[in-house]
Amino acid sequence: MIPEVAISVRLVSSFRLHPSYLISIGLIVLTFVATVCAQDKLRISPSSPGLASWPVQLALKEGYFAKQGLTAEIIVMRTNTGIAALVTGAIDFTTAGGSAMRAAVNGAPLKMILNITKKADLWIVSQKNIQRVEDLRGKMIGVGGNWGTQFYQVLEALKPSGVDRDVQLVSTGDVANGFLTLQQGSMPAVALTPPYSILAKRMGYRDLVKTSDVIPVSPTTGLVTTKEKLEKEAPKIRRAIRAVFRAVDFARTRKSETVQFIMKQYKMDKDVSEAVYDAIMETLNPSLWLSDHEVQIELNRIAEQSKMKIAMKPAELADFTLTRQVGLELGR
Repeated sequence: MIPEVAISVRLVSSFRLHPSYLISIGLIVLTFVATVCAQDKLRISPSSPGLASWPVQLALKEGYFAKQGLTAEIIVMRTNTGIAALVTGAIDFTTAGGSAMRAAVNGAPLKMILNITKKADLWIVSQKNIQRVEDLRGKMIGVGGNWGTQFYQVLEALKPSGVDRDVQLVSTGDVANGFLTLQQGSMPAVALTPPYSILAKRMGYRDLVKTSDVIPVSPTTGLVTTKEKLEKEAPKIRRAIRAVFRAVDFARTRKSETVQFIMKQYKMDKDVSEAVYDAIMETLNPSLWLSDHEVQIELNRIAEQSKMKIAMKPAELADFTLTRQVGLELGR
């Protein structure tokens, strides 16, 4: 992207420049143009190629990063690998918000700067013969990842029914494998995100728990960066935030085009894509930032689940200053 810069040169008839000066000026102008035209590289790591980080994928597809002077590269990495790559400076952002916040509590120099999903986007789906949540007692539940955010969400969602202590959570690697194990009958129940939760319900599997009905705030997905980058590369981060805002606005106001994007990007039929659209709109955080109170809820959750005494304040875990500023600039 070329910034909106106007270069005005006025030659006064009574003043003539020596050719050598003209050459020097020309070189300066060319250097300046080359500088402003250069695209900054931006590396973003989702933990899976799935829907959780859809605004990032949509921003890339619609050219919103490019319009902000950013050459974005999306590199899928397992959560722990992505967090390690972020800490070492190999990437600019991870979208694994929940896990990154847990890493920050344990000393990683990270901060969430933008939040995509305020609500949990996970469904516990079971075999057709299981009628109630209580029927899961003593049974296995397949969960994507390896004792990450989804594991804790499942336990928290099962707590009201009292079976959280009486189930065995087993890693399926990712939700796609979880969906496969459900179809194979090798798991009594699995935790799924869209589109797999939608596909499973359409195939007649039992929708036992919608975690967003139980968990009020769960900032699972967002943009997390290092404290150093936030301090030294704020203009670049601001442009990335603006690109994500544009993608979210596109999705909220242009449903049919977004459904087409979902169909092509994730290779789904139209009716499934429409259901997926409704699901991601339901869990979307439209402001893209969280209040200190909402961050504190997550801190309290981490403390309870880890049995740790956490003295951190919300400002040490998240900084939504740039996101709020961009939102105001865009009239949000």
